[in-house]
Amino acid sequence: MLRSPFWLLLPVGLLYGALALLPIGVILRLGLTDGGAPLRTVLHSPLLLRATENTVVISLLTTIVAVVLGALLAVAVWRASPTLRSLLWACILLPFWTGVLIKNFAWASLLQDNGVVNALLLALGVTDHPLTLLHTRFAVIVGMVHYVLPYAVFPIFTALSAIDPLLERAARSLGAVPRRVVWWVILPLIVPGLSNAALLVFIVSCGFFITPVILGAPSDMMIANLIDYYVHDLVDFNAAAALSLLILAAIVGLIVAQQMVPKEGQHGAA
Repeated sequence: MLRSPFWLLLPVGLLYGALALLPIGVILRLGLTDGGAPLRTVLHSPLLLRATENTVVISLLTTIVAVVLGALLAVAVWRASPTLRSLLWACILLPFWTGVLIKNFAWASLLQDNGVVNALLLALGVTDHPLTLLHTRFAVIVGMVHYVLPYAVFPIFTALSAIDPLLERAARSLGAVPRRVVWWVILPLIVPGLSNAALLVFIVSCGFFITPVILGAPSDMMIANLIDYYVHDLVDFNAAAALSLLILAAIVGLIVAQQMVPKEGQHGAA
């Protein structure tokens, strides 16, 4: 038993476990102090409902857009030749190669009144005056989709890669047109990948902080921004810890749901 290689991972596991549990313990101590008074303060705050609504709505919209675009990109990569596939993967992974601040300031430059997007719209005659694109919810969703798109592509592409090519050939040999092959063969097989991508993107989106600050308006405050408000403006660390506990409980539930989604592409069957 002692010769098992898993024992070699025990020190690392204990270290990472301590580093994960210690901050949670501190948050629990601060958030539940005085009989849970900080938690009651947060629950009665009028800002909580607004920030929660913003977080859910923005995260859901981001998830929908990212999953649709991710599915299209995953199919393109799945069908592409090896050379084109490498190029597509490079473009998809580009958000991982640049910092979040760089991406956000790039979008701020593109979406401002005299930016490239408005200049293009004016040149095409879509509008006769610059549109207000920056510091809007639209800008926040654009910036968030840019960041989370790879998280949507990976699970969907994995599900597509697990599909046996003979299934498509069999469907076509039985008279199914391409539209029916997609709807009745491919789509049911990638439902676990779509669900996994949606949950993963939503979980990541709920924790966004800097993107709403740079690209959004004050009315687009999300939960992470509210925590920052308690820490830096109100200097109420106990209330910030209590709010973090609420978010932690919600995210843990989502993570458990995400882990329960079958990872395989063929109806979750091995």
